Amino acid sequence: MDIVLLVLSLALAAMCAGLWLWLHAHAAVVRLTQDRARLERRLAQAAETQRQALAAAEAEVRRLTAEDAAKAEVAHALARELRTPLTTVTGFAQLLQTHAEADRLTPRQSQGLRRIEAAGAVLLALVEEADDFVASGDAGAAPFVQRVDLRLALRQACDGLEPQARRAGVTLDCPAAQWGLAVMADPVAVRRILRRLVENALVHSPRGGAVRMTATRQDDHVVVAVHDPAKPPEEPATARPFQPLDGQDARGGTRLGLSTARRLAERMGGRLDAARDAWGATTYSLALPAAGAGLAPDPPARDRPTATALYVEDNPANVALMRQAAGALGLTLHAATTGPEGLELARALGPDVILLDLGLPGMDGYEVKAALDADPVTRDTPVLALTAATTPADRRRGRAAGFGAYLTKPLDLNALADALTRALSAHSPRAGNGPGLDAHPRRRA
Repeated sequence: MDIVLLVLSLALAAMCAGLWLWLHAHAAVVRLTQDRARLERRLAQAAETQRQALAAAEAEVRRLTAEDAAKAEVAHALARELRTPLTTVTGFAQLLQTHAEADRLTPRQSQGLRRIEAAGAVLLALVEEADDFVASGDAGAAPFVQRVDLRLALRQACDGLEPQARRAGVTLDCPAAQWGLAVMADPVAVRRILRRLVENALVHSPRGGAVRMTATRQDDHVVVAVHDPAKPPEEPATARPFQPLDGQDARGGTRLGLSTARRLAERMGGRLDAARDAWGATTYSLALPAAGAGLAPDPPARDRPTATALYVEDNPANVALMRQAAGALGLTLHAATTGPEGLELARALGPDVILLDLGLPGMDGYEVKAALDADPVTRDTPVLALTAATTPADRRRGRAAGFGAYLTKPLDLNALADALTRALSAHSPRAGNGPGLDAHPRRRA
């Protein structure tokens, strides 16, 4: 009997211990379940907080991107608007410079003209930097080749850097912007390279030094050489050529390095070479394919070829500039200020060539070009675009529209003369008469 009671006692004790263990285990499970629920709630709250933070960050990124895009558009629009009055400033200055000897400018007038050119060069540098900022994501765009007066481009680079040179106590020995040395190249790329070369020579020159520049014709190329003076013996020589001191260009923009400048030159069919002498002086030589003759002083009236041109432009100052340039360009000029007026005159006059501004109010230049192409009377007339829209996307659109040339403002009259010569020669049965301009009006539809 005692044994039975012992066994029952042990069994009861075991049952109680099991029940106690089960209760503890159940309590632990309940606690773990509650802890898991709390953890899941916390994780859900953290995930929601993170999602909200991510949404806020994405919204901020979109806002900043939109602001940057708006700023870029404002900068581009401002640069575009500045190009039209710059055409008037630089165009009249170029005309005065081209005919300075015939017009016999006084020394004071020549000095004033020089200051106008310098101010125009500074403004052009600012405008092109704004365009570079907008088009920074399209650096691989193909160059838009046209006729460029290399001496004029070099002069513009020097004028734009003149304030910096004065502050540094360095003289810029730049050749005069005389007519005669022209290349086939992208004008924006040429000015960028030249500004960078001159600036590099400037920042590597000691106070009291001089940066010397030359422009010469060598076979089928025009070569611009920029010579920076050697550093004094007490100053350390730069470790490698073309190394900027501050990582920025003359006006705080993105630095153009030697490798990039070389690629730009090569894409235009040229080259950029660097040579260093034993004293540490570096010479950079930019060679670009030479172009044919452009705008020269007025020939005698009896020898001047003529062609009828229609200029569609809403800016009166630019129309006045083109009227003065028309004689030297061999043009009998008619002008229209709106797209519909231009279409009406094109049908009535049957011009040999049409110069078309793309930023016309109401009916823009692309709509005018489409209407000209759709009309049997005008569809064969060469149309040259004159525009302040200069981004790679603008230029691609101009190519697709089928313009005979896409000339950007401020307008280089030599580039215009070359484009007129090519356009009229290509569409004239009398292409052999004169320098590409018709001696008689073109046969019309």
